Amino acid sequence: MPNRGKLAIERAASSSDKVVLAATFIAFFMLTSAYFVISYLIDEASAGSSIIETLAGVADALFGGFLLFVVFLLGGMFLIRMQRQTMLGNSLQVEYSDYAWLRNWTNEVSAELQLPRVEIFVTQDPYINAYAFGFAKPYCIVLNSGSIRYMTKDELKIVVVHEMAHIKYGHTLAYVYLQPFLAVPVIGIFTGWLAGFWQRRAELTADRLALMYSAAPELVKESLIKVHVGPDVADAMNQVARDWLQYTAERPMNRLAQTFSAHPFLVRRLSHIDRYKHIVEPAQTERKESM
Repeated sequence: MPNRGKLAIERAASSSDKVVLAATFIAFFMLTSAYFVISYLIDEASAGSSIIETLAGVADALFGGFLLFVVFLLGGMFLIRMQRQTMLGNSLQVEYSDYAWLRNWTNEVSAELQLPRVEIFVTQDPYINAYAFGFAKPYCIVLNSGSIRYMTKDELKIVVVHEMAHIKYGHTLAYVYLQPFLAVPVIGIFTGWLAGFWQRRAELTADRLALMYSAAPELVKESLIKVHVGPDVADAMNQVARDWLQYTAERPMNRLAQTFSAHPFLVRRLSHIDRYKHIVEPAQTERKESM
């Protein structure tokens, strides 16, 4: 019988995420290759070069693009490591603090989810937010102080498991390899738009792991609402407000607007939880009966 963490990981995983990610990388390679080839051909249009010279020049252009990719990749990895060092210098690292409940709970969940070493930092920022980054041990999760202040312990656990999912499923690593393509001049805007299709799927997968691990769909939805609309009006998100958001979400312009965001819109995240909550409802019933 699989343990709680392993079962949650299996239930939340989606093979289609990998298909979309692979398609994204293929599209990026094609676009950036075309960009360097076309740039070279435009520069050489008036030079009157022979076919052999032109082909050699195209090969040089593609090789130059590859070298640029490597430079951007290594530079991005360096900046990620510097980001961790900045956190070590300016933030509270939970593992070595007196913030005992979060430290102990995080260690327990990390073991259940079989995560590589993860460091959790709290940084001064009044907005509710959290993010994960890293490409090798140690990976990092950063919690804004606003999250600590305004979220309950149970809501904060949902946020942390969500960020752990980005590490567990390799989202943070994949993003490192996407970044060089996003830095290419001109087409970086288009590649950023394309990357959003995978990024939004990754967010939904992280939401699913939070659902499958907690087996508490209403708590997951409450946490998402508080993150999106803030703590002051989160309780005002009644069914009427949500139905209205759901109605507008089906409009063509709303669907188009979402494609420019790295995260799914709130109402779609809530609907996604509702779509999968039947998987964990038996576990909820068993817990109630055992109380």
